[in-house]
Amino acid sequence: MIPVSRPIPIAPTQSFAVKHLRGSDCNIPYHVHDAHELILIRSGSGSFYVGNTIRQFHAGDVCLLAPGVPHWFKCERSLERNAEEDEFIVLQFCRSFLGETYFDLPEHGKLKRLFTTEGLALSFKGVTRDSLAEFLLSMPHAIAQGRLLLVLRLLALLGENPDFIPLHYTISTDIGLQGRKPLERIQAYVAERMHNRICLEEVASLVNMSVPTFCRYFKQWTGKTLTDFVQEMRIEYACELMKETNLPIQNVCKDSGFQSMAHFIRLFKRLKGMTPQKFRKMFA
Repeated sequence: MIPVSRPIPIAPTQSFAVKHLRGSDCNIPYHVHDAHELILIRSGSGSFYVGNTIRQFHAGDVCLLAPGVPHWFKCERSLERNAEEDEFIVLQFCRSFLGETYFDLPEHGKLKRLFTTEGLALSFKGVTRDSLAEFLLSMPHAIAQGRLLLVLRLLALLGENPDFIPLHYTISTDIGLQGRKPLERIQAYVAERMHNRICLEEVASLVNMSVPTFCRYFKQWTGKTLTDFVQEMRIEYACELMKETNLPIQNVCKDSGFQSMAHFIRLFKRLKGMTPQKFRKMFA
């Protein structure tokens, strides 16, 4: 499934966009855009497809997405609640909305990293989440300089050790080019051999490292073990098969490199928060 590119409508009298979405407008289709996006789920719950994973969202969640990260929201419906109860507040802005060099100021070290990392997708926790939610709730009612001041206070908060968790994982990290090239080779190697057993010794030799050294550096580079990395790639491949084909789940399991259907379902549910059957229904 290819995300739709959606332009960000920013009025000539504004430097960023604030949207107050209600009801069916909160069912945002699969799309991508060239702006940073901060989203408050004021009311509602459902499934959130972001980057390379599926998460569940709930009222009170606050998320930050970098430009180019494909995403969509699918709100849940039940007898107890209807579409009119869903409510999102969304802030969208380009990196240069405060000037081309604003994030390069020496005072913005942490903030610059936050807004220059490709593929970034974060969910905030604790006091950070509550403070961001408070600013976002005030934005639809603020105007002109008052609204801009809220954005500046929000950015200041994000530059002060925000409490967050990643919503999805990508191969990109904060390491330099010398570190990214081995990761790209490993990713290509795993992709080519996804259907077969992947040997730790062979992957380590691919980047001219001993097994202990490779394990240490791979965990440092990606935050996960090689086994976790391979399993996540296989699950993402399975997701693509279920979105793009009508293959039975058993065939998807086998074609993704899993030998056990029970293990496949258990891992899929842990990583995606739902069963493969439920995932497929979302794209039916």
